Amino acid sequence: MTNPSNPNEKTGVQLKRQMTIRTRVTDEFRTRAKKELTQELGLIDTQMQQLDAQYQQSLQELERLAQQGQKVQTQLNQLNQDVQQKRNQLGTLKVQLSAEMGNIDQVENGQLVVTGLLESIVTVNIGDNIYEKMHNAEMIVEDGIVVSMSPN
Repeated sequence: MTNPSNPNEKTGVQLKRQMTIRTRVTDEFRTRAKKELTQELGLIDTQMQQLDAQYQQSLQELERLAQQGQKVQTQLNQLNQDVQQKRNQLGTLKVQLSAEMGNIDQVENGQLVVTGLLESIVTVNIGDNIYEKMHNAEMIVEDGIVVSMSPN
């Protein structure tokens, strides 16, 4: 859009905003969501195994240093704290994903569920209502196809 008094001057400005993605629940959505959640749960299990292997390796290294007469209690305490924190994070994530998996079958076909957030660009021009442009931006998706977006 250009300024009427000066056609070479643009009056619009592009801004970033958050856009909510809502997906209409269908049988295809359920199948895809369960598959993705199962894969994510598998990745968490792999990360937990890697964490345990790294922990054991670090313990062995600290034991070797202790046998050489070095004081390792501080490092051992920090290692235990770090590993426990990471285990808790992974465990919490696993519980959340498992709950999502269980909830998928509880939602009726046709209902909308929030499946993500995106950052989008919106052009705001003189005379636009900024609150309408910046807020309540959402995209509706059905079986992977965008069926609507508002506001534009």
